[in-house]
Amino acid sequence: MYNSILDIPIKTAAEYPDRVSHRIKHSKTIVDKTYKELLHTIGALTAGFAHFGVSRKEHAGFFMDNRFEWITTDFALMALGAVSVPRGSTTAPREVQFIFHHSDSCFLILETCTQLVELNDVFTGEDWDNCRNIFIVEDGEGIPEEIRGKVHFYSELIKIGTPVYEQDPDLLNRLSAAIKPEDLLTIVYTSGTTGNPKGVMLSHANFLQNVHANTPRLELDPERPESCVVMLPSWHVYERAFEYCAATSAMKIVYSSAKQFPVDLLEEKPEILITVPRVWESIYQKMIKAFSKLPPLKRHILFFFINLNTGYMESDQYLRGSYISLKKRSPLRKGAAFILHSLRRVLFFPGHKMAEKLFVTFKEKVGGKLRAATSAAGTLPRYLDELFNTLGITLVNAYGMTETAPGILSRTIGNNTFGTTGIPFDNTEVEIRREDGTVTDIGEKGVIFARGPQVMSGYYKNPEATEKVLAPDGWLNTGDLGVKTENGEIIIVGRMKDTIVLMGGENVEPETIEEKMKESIYIDHAVVLGQDKKQLSAIVAVNEEELMKLAAELKLKSNEVVLEGIDSINHEDIIHHLMKEVNGLISREHGFKTFEFISKIFPVRNDFSVGKELTQTLKIKRKYIEERYNNLVQHLQEDIKKRRKK
Repeated sequence: MYNSILDIPIKTAAEYPDRVSHRIKHSKTIVDKTYKELLHTIGALTAGFAHFGVSRKEHAGFFMDNRFEWITTDFALMALGAVSVPRGSTTAPREVQFIFHHSDSCFLILETCTQLVELNDVFTGEDWDNCRNIFIVEDGEGIPEEIRGKVHFYSELIKIGTPVYEQDPDLLNRLSAAIKPEDLLTIVYTSGTTGNPKGVMLSHANFLQNVHANTPRLELDPERPESCVVMLPSWHVYERAFEYCAATSAMKIVYSSAKQFPVDLLEEKPEILITVPRVWESIYQKMIKAFSKLPPLKRHILFFFINLNTGYMESDQYLRGSYISLKKRSPLRKGAAFILHSLRRVLFFPGHKMAEKLFVTFKEKVGGKLRAATSAAGTLPRYLDELFNTLGITLVNAYGMTETAPGILSRTIGNNTFGTTGIPFDNTEVEIRREDGTVTDIGEKGVIFARGPQVMSGYYKNPEATEKVLAPDGWLNTGDLGVKTENGEIIIVGRMKDTIVLMGGENVEPETIEEKMKESIYIDHAVVLGQDKKQLSAIVAVNEEELMKLAAELKLKSNEVVLEGIDSINHEDIIHHLMKEVNGLISREHGFKTFEFISKIFPVRNDFSVGKELTQTLKIKRKYIEERYNNLVQHLQEDIKKRRKK
């Protein structure tokens, strides 16, 4: 259908010129851009960049957040055959310098002059010599004198490029025809929880695979005008690939932020959402607080219908072939299960219809028109998965990585098995292998390997790292651990490099424990520790609001709760209460083994931020947190020993 990613806006603008592509919100003003206007801006920027020397195979460092200029810049660079090297505008200056230098970029694209001033302190003379031109979206001042001659604002680019494009309206068609699917489109540097990030080389073909495979899974249809509110960074391949899918379907994109997201959901009433687990964790915590304030009778009725509808949906899914069985069953056992689920579905159906009416209020919290939401870039905990689907919010789990642009697995709207990550994308092979390279049996844990058109060509200027994960025959070692179910679905159970080996030789996957701990209203984040130790412990980032409520209940002052200067929580009563919460969650009753129990916790104030403790998709940076709190853990361990002696 498409020869290159650039074909997408060209074809959509031709077929749906007046459909809104992007809604731009600035304070109280709202501006809508149509697909015709989107293509015109791409053409003008393309001509403007060309005027200042941007051309085929040259690399452009591209540091910008979600905005209309992001997507138009992305398409304009690919039109010229240039290679974009994107990251967000809040990227630390030293990391920008590393990415710019390592990627051999010779053009620099920024949002504001402030970014440029900050970079001037870390860029070397060689960096500035290699930088032929600098393009800045917003007009501004304060540009260092020594590089002023290289700086050009987007207003200048558009002014120069507009007449050129208008006199040659076939420009983008000609440029698109010259692109080959295997051409390098972008180098995306991984978040890099330890050491320097690696540059993942992705082609048009890599992203096109995701467009072809994911668009039908999301049931996107240009004949059905839909919208999506997005808050993930556009440079992240998960969001970026979706925006390409959205453009094929003439969808409206509304860029939002974490702070504005709840408001935009109510105002824009989107049909599709692209999210990460942390979004649903945040909504869940607010819901639990709201539930706790209900009168006892209403609360019991609500939970009765939640449990009833969960049972109905599980049986309904089973009859559709969507279920979890970690061993191969006999035809007799399958038949018996089929009969039981058929009976339960019939028995629970009246309650299910009543629950649908009762749960309308919850759907209105996300706008009221939501058809489906995907969750990826992290494991979706089972309790969130079940709850939101039960409440009528269709939540589809997905899995991928930067190295596969990004999709490998996903559930579908029609076959949405709670607790799994789904089945491979079309044209994608997935194997779960043992350490010796042989393929595992059903229910047996192993490392996930993937092969398909979406797999990267390698890491830029890093053949050693490439050889570690990418075999000559195209198989990519994802480094993630999974198991395959009887019906071919895959469950992600952890990350190979995150596996903790205790002193007794037991292997522990910390992610499952951490996700369970976050069911507590007090815990926003958790990092399990224990490598080469007798037992597990955990750093827990405590919710500030709930912490203060607990302190008030215990008649404690704030300065008694938090140690000054290091934001650690070291009051014995608080720790006792939090430990009781953790013990209630990480228990045999919830399916955890004895060696997976948490023996100690190290509570800290939740000041985790993106770029430090969290990645752009709100996943924890395990190694960073362990290193940051290393001294604190040692201090608290010594304090615990002293208390025990007393």
